[in-house]
Amino acid sequence: MIKLKEIALVAIFSPVLFNCLSGSAWAASFNVQVFATGGGVGATSPDPVVFGDGSVWVAYQNGADSTGASGSSTVVRYTPSGTILRKWSIAGNVDGLRVDPGGLVWAMQNNDGNSALTVINPLTNATTAYSYGTSYTANGNSATRGFDDAAFLNGEVFMSETNPSAGTDPTVVRLTTGLSSPLQIAGILNSTFTGTNLATGAQGSATITDSDSLILTPGGNLALTGEADKTIIFVQHPGTANQTESFLSLLGTNHQAISGKPDDTIYPTAAQGFIYLADTGANIVYRITAAGLSPNSVYIDVGNEFGSLDTSTGVVTPILTGVSPHGAEFVTFAETGIPEPASLGCAAAGLGLCATIAYRRRRRMA
Repeated sequence: MIKLKEIALVAIFSPVLFNCLSGSAWAASFNVQVFATGGGVGATSPDPVVFGDGSVWVAYQNGADSTGASGSSTVVRYTPSGTILRKWSIAGNVDGLRVDPGGLVWAMQNNDGNSALTVINPLTNATTAYSYGTSYTANGNSATRGFDDAAFLNGEVFMSETNPSAGTDPTVVRLTTGLSSPLQIAGILNSTFTGTNLATGAQGSATITDSDSLILTPGGNLALTGEADKTIIFVQHPGTANQTESFLSLLGTNHQAISGKPDDTIYPTAAQGFIYLADTGANIVYRITAAGLSPNSVYIDVGNEFGSLDTSTGVVTPILTGVSPHGAEFVTFAETGIPEPASLGCAAAGLGLCATIAYRRRRRMA
């Protein structure tokens, strides 16, 4: 397992860095490079990462308050190779960043209270601000709750709502209005629900107290991360009469509850491509060239690690370690327009680097 901090230190000497997933007999390889840094745009704390309109979009949170009390975030548009195209200053803490089917970029502000939405038009570079209506603000709800992430499916917009105080409070909601203020919502998944435990196959009750990332899987399901709950929830046929849920508690390789908190999950749609990964604490965004990915594979960041998730057991196997990886996005080579690398195996230079890092690690442990 390679440490992202080590990679950041040696990247200036070697542009190509390889790591092979231990125990996978060369099944998957990962070439890790620095894609962007907050210093390059005068910002700190990159978190959400999304790909759309042929560009990589990153929101740097700059320590802004998550209830909108102070500060602002910097949203940056990059080419897939890392050239800065444009940046925007958005009031508050942008913890969710998504591109809708029409190409508009949704910057979701203030996930812990007083939420708002700013939409960026990538063609004109104009921004439009939206506010939420009484279905969110009634009874003081907006003072302590907000919206963290969004997913788009069949013309519907689904969002994760944070900080439920009771089991009947929604953690996933559906936008019931078009994109015009005031935005109204209705819950589709409560904090406490009954679903299938994927590790046991049995029906059971689960409670999510810390809803976070919301991802649309290739199969058309919603995947919600319960951060403090260390659980992933899958919602099948969301918002319909046939909606069902399943869940998976996350475990370490020792089959005990993981120690770190999960954030983003990604669901590769090809055997190879790029993974863009924001290490918030390191103020770095990495671009990982991945090859040999298995069908239906899932990857997740947990605490200071980024690893593969076994959806039949919940075990997370670390691949890379950093300071605090958060936002992640998988993009195929074709989507980026970047030519596929000539060789995606662990080439001699990569092997030599892996050996050097392993040797240094052994020296430190001695």
